Amino acid sequence: MTIILGSSSHYRKAVLTSMGISFSVISPDIDERAIRRDDSRQLVEAIAQAKMDAVLRRVEGEAIVITSDMVIVVAGVVREKPRTKEEAYAFLATLSTSPQIATSCTVVCNTATGKRLSAVDEVIVTFDPIPEENIQTFVESGEVFRYAGALAAEHPLFKPFMHFEGEWESLMGLPKEKTKKMIEALTYVP
Repeated sequence: MTIILGSSSHYRKAVLTSMGISFSVISPDIDERAIRRDDSRQLVEAIAQAKMDAVLRRVEGEAIVITSDMVIVVAGVVREKPRTKEEAYAFLATLSTSPQIATSCTVVCNTATGKRLSAVDEVIVTFDPIPEENIQTFVESGEVFRYAGALAAEHPLFKPFMHFEGEWESLMGLPKEKTKKMIEALTYVP
């Protein structure tokens, strides 16, 4: 059965590729900021489901479709991708002072049956003090605007200072083990 990733994220693509899965991509192209929930787990679930709805409108034939969303939570406050350099600097200033909770939701749908499964995952990330020049280089490069909460855990400017509890792939926006189990559950034929 065809696998479709409903995301343009190269990190999510890398996770699926590392799983040995062949897939095509359909970008959901939704306004994520139009979807609001007070609870971070409910927020990522609502956005991932909205992405699924958008992608399914463009899928023809039988397929397994995968969508995902992630936010960063710091001191109970949800952080999405920064909108300005000032916001990015403010987010990055807390990396070594507050735990960053990467909250993601993955949705998998079998179009042949219409059945959907979803799973929310959280990873706790902490940082040792990060050199100011690393932060400045990252923000001024513009890369910062691609990351929820400005958290680029895998980036060489930050990775040496990072510690995490949870599944690494969840930090990339697609938990490998949960995704694999959902695909298996939706394609299992007794």
